[in-house]
Amino acid sequence: MTMAVRKGLELRRSSRARCFSIAALLLFATAGCSKLEEEDTAAEVDPTIVSSLFAEGFEGGSPASEARSEERAATAGDVQDLRAGIPFDRSRSLTGRVEQAAAKELDKLFSLRFALADPGDFVSSGKVRDVWERELAARGYSGDTLAGATALMFGVAWELANGRKLSAADHAAILRQVTSKLRGDPLERQGDEQRQIQADIRLITAGLWLEEAYLREPYPDQMRELSDAVQRDMQKMTKNDMRATRVTAEGFSD
Repeated sequence: MTMAVRKGLELRRSSRARCFSIAALLLFATAGCSKLEEEDTAAEVDPTIVSSLFAEGFEGGSPASEARSEERAATAGDVQDLRAGIPFDRSRSLTGRVEQAAAKELDKLFSLRFALADPGDFVSSGKVRDVWERELAARGYSGDTLAGATALMFGVAWELANGRKLSAADHAAILRQVTSKLRGDPLERQGDEQRQIQADIRLITAGLWLEEAYLREPYPDQMRELSDAVQRDMQKMTKNDMRATRVTAEGFSD
């Protein structure tokens, strides 16, 4: 288990920008650079790891040191660095293996009563990928960075919890904020596999929420149920109240 699982990013509130918790999760990313090596024969991902890392990543972790906070603030505007956002080379085989594992744990990860007839199949068959790939492209995010996956999950959660759509400028602000806050994260020192696993769970989460929203859109009562579930799960998993948060030019703010 990586140190990223045990350390969350600093939860810091200010009048300018809220440093929401984006601690390590177990989540999925999109097509891009691919490794298609020996992974077809690799062992499957243990389903219990999915739920345990998901919970620990959102709930656990100690605050980063003040020195680390200052370092991140100093580099907040430097998002053109090739290392920014914690990129990785995508492995399609690993994506499939995590999908299979996550599909077995959905009832432990979400409080939502799914409208999908078979949410496990929606994930394990790869259909969820079509959703988050399309949404990443619409928001101008990369699925091959931890920042892109994290920004998508938090942006989708905010929209559903608040029943309002974000603008293109809002999407960009959230990505800049997340990119700067990932500076110095332990995953910068980890390999592609660890980075992709963390990104992919975020993407699976966003994809499931988006598909549920599509199915429920004609039914206001069901949309309210989804909104409440997203709000509830984000408070449980990340300690963030999405309804008490607004989006400004600096990203999420009190």
